[in-house]
Amino acid sequence: MKINKLVVVLAVTAMTLMGGKILADYAGWTGSASMNQIKGIIDQLDSKLTVQSQAISNLTHQNNEFQNQLTSAQNDVSNYKTQVAQLQGDLQRANDDKQKEIQQKIDEINQKIAEGNQRVADKQKELDGIQSQLNDANQKANQTQAQLQTAQNDLRDANTKGNQLQGQLDNATQDVQQLDQYAQSVLNKHQN
Repeated sequence: MKINKLVVVLAVTAMTLMGGKILADYAGWTGSASMNQIKGIIDQLDSKLTVQSQAISNLTHQNNEFQNQLTSAQNDVSNYKTQVAQLQGDLQRANDDKQKEIQQKIDEINQKIAEGNQRVADKQKELDGIQSQLNDANQKANQTQAQLQTAQNDLRDANTKGNQLQGQLDNATQDVQQLDQYAQSVLNKHQN
């Protein structure tokens, strides 16, 4: 670990600085103060190292917690993506089903329109047939009307001729009566 190496380096440095004096005083002696000073430095380094170790432990714990939270969040995102994909699939299927339903209704309506158009065409044929019959009947009626008009004209002409003949007959009858009266008067005249 970097901190342990740092402590060792500092300790070695301190010992090197005090080098010969420590070795000279170690056997009993006036260098014990230097040893105490080095021990104090080591204790300070130990204290700092403990604080640093605790800080590292805390940061490691926080890192692990954040890593767990990140993993959980990533899992949530993955789950949400799966849910979104499922919902999109459901939506697509629903759209497909709805489109099929609408298309089926359109096809049914188009079928009804085609049937309606066929009925209209059939009725138009019937109407055309009736119209043709009506035209024929009108033509025959016109012909009959013309014949009737001709017959009426002939009747008028016949009535006129009949009236003329009746007049001639009346005149002839009158002439005959007058002639008969004249003949009777002549007979009467000679019989007396």
